[in-house]
Amino acid sequence: MRSFVSTTLLRSLILMVSLGLVLYLAWIAYAPGLAGSFVFDDGPNIVQNTSLQIQHLDAESLLRAAFSSDSGLFKRPISMLSFAFNASLTGLSPYYFKITNLVIHMTNGISLYALTLLLLQPTRARLENALSSRHCQFVALATAAAWMLHPLNLTSVLYVVQRMTSLSATFTIWGLIAFAWGRLCLHRQQNGYGWILASLLLFLPLALLCKENGALLPLYMLVIELTLFRFQATPSGKRFLVAIFSLSVVLPALCFAAFLAWNPSWLVNSYVGRAFTLDERLMTEARIMWFYLREIVAPNPVQMGLFHDDIAKSQSLLAPITTLCSIIGLLLLLALSWLAQKKTPLLSFAILFFLAGHLLESSIFPLELAHEHRNYLPMYGILLAAFYYLLYPFQYADTLPMRRLAGVLLIPLLTYGTWSRATYWGNPFELAQYEVTNHPGSARDNGEMGNNYISIKVEDATVKEAYYQRARQYYEKSAEVDPDYTVGLFALLLVNSSTGREIDSKWIAELKHRLEFSALEPATGNTLMQLVQCKISKKCTLDNQTLLDLINASLRNRSANGPRRALILSSLSYYLVDLAQDYPQALEVMRQMVQSQPQEIEYRLTLAQYLVAMQKPQEAEEELAEIRQLDHWNAYSARVAQVEQELRKK
Repeated sequence: MRSFVSTTLLRSLILMVSLGLVLYLAWIAYAPGLAGSFVFDDGPNIVQNTSLQIQHLDAESLLRAAFSSDSGLFKRPISMLSFAFNASLTGLSPYYFKITNLVIHMTNGISLYALTLLLLQPTRARLENALSSRHCQFVALATAAAWMLHPLNLTSVLYVVQRMTSLSATFTIWGLIAFAWGRLCLHRQQNGYGWILASLLLFLPLALLCKENGALLPLYMLVIELTLFRFQATPSGKRFLVAIFSLSVVLPALCFAAFLAWNPSWLVNSYVGRAFTLDERLMTEARIMWFYLREIVAPNPVQMGLFHDDIAKSQSLLAPITTLCSIIGLLLLLALSWLAQKKTPLLSFAILFFLAGHLLESSIFPLELAHEHRNYLPMYGILLAAFYYLLYPFQYADTLPMRRLAGVLLIPLLTYGTWSRATYWGNPFELAQYEVTNHPGSARDNGEMGNNYISIKVEDATVKEAYYQRARQYYEKSAEVDPDYTVGLFALLLVNSSTGREIDSKWIAELKHRLEFSALEPATGNTLMQLVQCKISKKCTLDNQTLLDLINASLRNRSANGPRRALILSSLSYYLVDLAQDYPQALEVMRQMVQSQPQEIEYRLTLAQYLVAMQKPQEAEEELAEIRQLDHWNAYSARVAQVEQELRKK
């Protein structure tokens, strides 16, 4: 008995040390990148989001911060609150934001270790316990370590705004743990209903309030049920499971299908503003899925990147030919998952888990074509199956020592891949240079490289001019490689106008053309506002008529609707008030701005304040009444009270 206890304690100690070593390796791998800066969407979501910079932890400030994002159906309040707490405790230092992301990532890795142990239990039962608990722990540890240290997950950690992805994954994983534990209870004819309900009633809402990917939790649960547990339970347990999946998976799918059937134009119209159609996206995504799989199984950091806008879209099934091959390959994968259910259930699980994880972001919805963080949780299934069969002890036993050695050696290789990527993320200039070297056809990478050259502060006029010329080359290259990209041309106008350099008329003509006829960049409204503010502050020499022409060209674009149109109209209102001093027209534009995005309280507050200034008290009261109805959490009550006070003074 004493010997058994000693052995158990020793194994527990070894396990704790092993998990600690994995966490230490994760810290070593990511440490070089923690000193890096905010990048890309971090700016509008965090740095320029003044609602996150709360001075006091009162309810109104917290609610305003929580709902300060324009992203997603639910505005991702839990993620936004986490950013607000970061900003409140440590200021806008990217270092502490990235450390928080790393802690979340490590937590997810340990949680996946626990989930793996639970998911291997039905496999153990099927093998009549021939699969030892020690072997299960080894597979779980290797899987969690590989996932935690995989270089493809780097952008989900060091790209700060992707905390939305990792935090949503946290609650999704915990929901899967609750489900797996409840299923094991049902499998043993014990009461596990509460755990399964907790996964849907507690963890599903929490995951959804971080990012919409959380909606996939019931689908992940269904994949686990179909491939591993196979509805093996008592009759009452089976009825419960059928009811749960009917309500959480089948019913929402049928409702969405009915919505599409009733509104067939909704999906097609949602692609207005994108440089690709629904058909082109679906065909291109088939190729991208194989790109993801290749990077999971055989990661190559050179092929990875912050942006993948250099991936050419598929024009047809044969242009390029890899489109048809990719679609056939995905269909074969689905067939393999069906055929593998009985003999190799974990292979079936891996395929379906990966595909299920891409159902939202890599399917019919008009999102950007490719991003690495979309693999953050889906890659888990592939890694679990890979390490399970790599370390499988019941066949080819003579190769088991070699396979175990390969499994152990893969961990430092993955660690090195992540560390090598992180070294570039620690320096903004080196990151931009590394990215554009590996992705010369990316308009965004070229634009980022231009921004980095412009941001270098030097006193020497010769060096400063040399940096400007390099920046100009990259900005022009960004416009050249993508006929729809406008950010590089905007940057050329802003830089030359603010430094007194000559503005090439070709830039203006091309920018006007793209703003009117190409798919508008999401940041167009913000960029126009930047130009307007630069002109208002008298830091830019760009003439008023050219600025007005650019704004009007954007408004004529057929994709200028909803939030995009509202942002453009906002920039026009500032132009009319501060530059043209056409106050009646500015009021009309503000009304149009509110009509374009009627749910946005900030726009209504701006209009209400302007109505007060224009001595239109009745209309101002009407706007304030609308704001009170929209402000369900009273996040704007203090600002509404301030406008009311100004109104009474009038």
